[in-house]
Amino acid sequence: MAVPTPSSRWQRVYLLGDSLTQQSFSLGGWGARLADGYQRQFDVINRGFSGYTSAYVAGILPRLAEEDQLLLRGDVAAAVVTLGCNDAVLEVDPRHIPVDQYIHHMRTISAQLVEAGVPVEKQVFVGTPPVAEAKWADHCKSLGREMNLSNDNTRLYSEALSKLAAEIGVARFVELHSAVQRVDDWQNLLSDGLHLSPSGNEFVAEKIAQALVGVLPAAQPAYPLWDAIDPKNPPRLDKA
Repeated sequence: MAVPTPSSRWQRVYLLGDSLTQQSFSLGGWGARLADGYQRQFDVINRGFSGYTSAYVAGILPRLAEEDQLLLRGDVAAAVVTLGCNDAVLEVDPRHIPVDQYIHHMRTISAQLVEAGVPVEKQVFVGTPPVAEAKWADHCKSLGREMNLSNDNTRLYSEALSKLAAEIGVARFVELHSAVQRVDDWQNLLSDGLHLSPSGNEFVAEKIAQALVGVLPAAQPAYPLWDAIDPKNPPRLDKA
């Protein structure tokens, strides 16, 4: 499939995922940090859906891509896909998706993005982070829910996604499960045992920004900087 020529100078970085993505636009979140770093270069779009599994996202992505005009505009410079935590819940949670089915859905999502004009060379997969089990158990108890995650299980999903990423040739795979656990007092990177704390968001933002180097095209700030403009003769730009 031919990739359409971008119709706008404002190319987009498209974030797709679950609550780790939805919450990334919160104050200090990793998505907000990316948007800050890409000011006047790329528009960062948040399409995170709290609680969603890969099956849920695969089910809505064709409509979502149409609503966001991914193919029509052809301006997605990179898509960052962060899914797996809700698939990896234990069988006490009805959302549980076996790892082989999870990989099937992730393969489908990648193909759907390609159909929407985002080739694998512009796709970045982010693996599941670890779970601080004691923290998450306390969080579940406070909500009256059963403990539904284990660190060992989320590792299996991360490892499986890493293999898929290599197989289908996505641009980058961001490994978080072991990377987070190499940090001293790594549980402090997680606010409730699963979701990211301020320091966790900073850590993830840095990892994803590093992964996007070489995926995103070189970009200069859109339009002239203020000190390059003659105040007595400001530019007048007609419609494109």
